[in-house]
Amino acid sequence: MIATKHLIRAAGRRLAARSFILGAALFLSACGGAEPAITYSEGVVRASGWNGPAPADGWESVLIVRVSADEAAPAMLGEYAESGGVITFTPRFAPSPGVELHATFHANQSTLETTFGEPAKAIAATTRVANLYPSTDEWPENTLKMYLTFSAPMAAGEAYTHIKVLDDQGRVIVQPFVEFEQELWDASGTRLTVLFDPGRIKRGLVDNEGSGPPLVAGRTVTIEIDPTWRDASGASLAEKFVRVVRVTPAVRDVVHVKRWKLDAPRASDADLVVTFDRPMDHALAQRAISVTKDGARIAGQTRVTDAETVWRFTPEAPWAPGGYFIAVDGVIEDLAGNRPGKMFDVDTSDPAQSTEATAVTAIPFEGPNR
Repeated sequence: MIATKHLIRAAGRRLAARSFILGAALFLSACGGAEPAITYSEGVVRASGWNGPAPADGWESVLIVRVSADEAAPAMLGEYAESGGVITFTPRFAPSPGVELHATFHANQSTLETTFGEPAKAIAATTRVANLYPSTDEWPENTLKMYLTFSAPMAAGEAYTHIKVLDDQGRVIVQPFVEFEQELWDASGTRLTVLFDPGRIKRGLVDNEGSGPPLVAGRTVTIEIDPTWRDASGASLAEKFVRVVRVTPAVRDVVHVKRWKLDAPRASDADLVVTFDRPMDHALAQRAISVTKDGARIAGQTRVTDAETVWRFTPEAPWAPGGYFIAVDGVIEDLAGNRPGKMFDVDTSDPAQSTEATAVTAIPFEGPNR
């Protein structure tokens, strides 16, 4: 059974009524116009009784759907349509079980407020933030992105309301991220990519000069993950996540693969180890480096450890004598988005600074002698 609560305000007074009905259907009278109504079924909110042309500010200005009764809470993302005086709203992401939807409909000089939702289920809070990358406690001022990984799949569409960056005075840093409507989750729903606003990072841009970078060298910031963030089952996180980060000077230099230290395997079952000269992007380091022999890729397990400064490879089959190559794809980046042969923050007035990254770098090594 779906519970509904409704309020209607008209002609300076407030009338309230409560009812519980099947199908989430609600019909209330409004003064001086067609009878407004809100229904919710199969994941779609429908508001009927609209008269007149489309509002100048869009349908989202007359039908607002939130996952909180707080009017300051952000509206849900989704698609609007109107036909015959019926406005439909389809959420971009389906609400998690046990989450109420709060709909507000402004029509005919009246306001209709309705709450829909399945009865809250007692779901154990077990999901946690597993990792925050970069895992080091020192991030350069021009850090481009961070990754959050969770112990179980998360609900999509809520990320930016639950991630805060606080300055060294405990104040919330305003709009540090690029807030994509389509959040950057991996296929498993357990890893989220969060991109710091490049406009505030790149020198010479309006946002950089007006607002400055989100992270300021010489200071600390605190990354907080709100425990009210829900996982895919509808349960809140088991605990709040907090990480204090020291901000270091910006890194503005291309990635120099030749500066990496290579420890070739000395036994047939030993790991191949590469030590970087600086922390690298965790996700890209895992997929942008591979091992080949005679032109064929070698199967094995890759791990990025030691605060993203060490790359380890364990082959599925024992190493054989002879020549191998480590192939480094040019998409690999350090924490500031710098790539082999190309900086992220390129000074286009300097012809010595390349605007094209090196495609692939091959590093030779020998397999162990048996």
